[in-house]
Amino acid sequence: VDQRTGVDWTRLKDFPVDRVVPDDHPILKYYRWFWTVGDGWNALHSALHKGVKSVSSRQWTFFDPAVRQPSISGAGGTVDVLSHWTYTYPDPQRIGLCADQLLAMSTASGRGQKVMKMTQLIWYRSQTAPVKPGRPENPVAWEDQDPDAAYITIAPMHLREAFWAKIARPVQGIMYHGWQSLVPVTNSSSGYRFTNPNTMHVLKELIHEVVEPLGPALMKIPDERHEVAFLESFTSQVFARRGGHGYNGTWSADAWLALQHAHVPVDILFEETLLKDGLNGRRILVMTECDVLSQSVLSKIREWQAKGGKILADEHLCPALKADFVIPSFKRSKNAAEDKARVLDLAAQISGQTGVFGLSPGPQADTPEVILRARRAGDARYLFAVNDRREAGSYVGQHGLVLENGLPTRAMLAWPQDAVHVYDLTRARQVIPQREDEGRLRWPCELGPCDGRLYMLTPKPLLSLKLDAPDSAKPGHSATLAVTLTTTQEAPLNAVVPVEVRVRDANGRPAEGSGHYATEGGRLSVTLDIAPNEDPGSWEIRVRELASGMESASWMRVE
Repeated sequence: VDQRTGVDWTRLKDFPVDRVVPDDHPILKYYRWFWTVGDGWNALHSALHKGVKSVSSRQWTFFDPAVRQPSISGAGGTVDVLSHWTYTYPDPQRIGLCADQLLAMSTASGRGQKVMKMTQLIWYRSQTAPVKPGRPENPVAWEDQDPDAAYITIAPMHLREAFWAKIARPVQGIMYHGWQSLVPVTNSSSGYRFTNPNTMHVLKELIHEVVEPLGPALMKIPDERHEVAFLESFTSQVFARRGGHGYNGTWSADAWLALQHAHVPVDILFEETLLKDGLNGRRILVMTECDVLSQSVLSKIREWQAKGGKILADEHLCPALKADFVIPSFKRSKNAAEDKARVLDLAAQISGQTGVFGLSPGPQADTPEVILRARRAGDARYLFAVNDRREAGSYVGQHGLVLENGLPTRAMLAWPQDAVHVYDLTRARQVIPQREDEGRLRWPCELGPCDGRLYMLTPKPLLSLKLDAPDSAKPGHSATLAVTLTTTQEAPLNAVVPVEVRVRDANGRPAEGSGHYATEGGRLSVTLDIAPNEDPGSWEIRVRELASGMESASWMRVE
């Protein structure tokens, strides 16, 4: 053992021919110990967490970069939140993979830790627009103005798509790093350079138009378990030096991307979770770069496969298992257009096999460049659609490493059930879909460059929005508003729905309590604290639900 990242099994004497090692193999035991206990960081983070909580339980403690290590739980110790940062090049959808890995780590730990996701506002110049000998023939403005910049601003469309990719997951926080690349900063000694003046406006737009109205609802909508699991094998990472380590520049990451384009939803699965929970309910196990397995993991997979489970793997699969479907690995050429074409080609191969896989029908789009992801709360399903159609632009695209410009696209989305009502939460309107003979719903989805959309699908329609407010309230006291969203037979709607509350005082000014909320199970309670020095008079209270756009109003006298 001479590296933190593992060993090469081909150099180990008398290594098992079937590449299956006992669970107590000395090297495997060592690396389990090293990454959970041995390097000391996890215990240190736990001690810091305990110290912070001894003063205030309201503070979040978090650790990043949590997945800059092999796929085993324990990173950050007992902190509240696991986080990681992601550079969006060459493909912004990779941020979704990193978020999925954080969710898998939280599941494996059993601590119920929340997940937060950071987008880097900087790009490494060397990875996106490398400096070449001599003066460029046709330099763009930023190259001419700051030819030595080592860290440049993320392209605005990459920021937009990465934003949608990460909020499609049940993250509880989002972060951005690289202020000096986002806004012009005078006399800055930072290596971060402000090279794209458009990025800041996209971030501001996303915060105001998506985070503020939908954020309270998104934080209450859990993920859903999928029939396809994507195994990240700690044993293979130890013995074959596999793993994305947070950056995810590997063949396995491309296989994951292809599954997204094929509209095959997957859960990242750590070996710990596989051993603890098994594979019940899973129909497909994706096993790319799973060269070496432990005996216990092998036994679990064989037991599941004997019951009808199918393995989708590459040519690196541990010889003790046989894949039901094989996809050949490939290496990127570092030409962004060519590499994306190869990923889309693989996605087409996978799409052609989905019927053979025996998967339950799921949401579909008629183009692979619209990425879909679904979540569930109560009786409602929530469908994210994200536009990944991109081309090379004039910011860094001339270097061939990144497709940084987004293109608009129009897709037909399909849902496998027809007894649902569809609402566009990003536009606060109901969608009237087409009902097909096959028992599916279809509706058009127009997406701007690298843009996203969020739909809510419910078995029953939204029919009524009711606001109850007290007739009067006194300064220095509180008043409670009750919001009820109902469906047929006046039953509360069993879903999470974003809601906007607007409160104006007797002078018509916005009052405290105005903001965005979410109903749960059709109900919301909002407490207004009336300041002692409020002017007497009638207050206007308006509530608008952001699914179909219904509004309700009431007036309350402060005296």
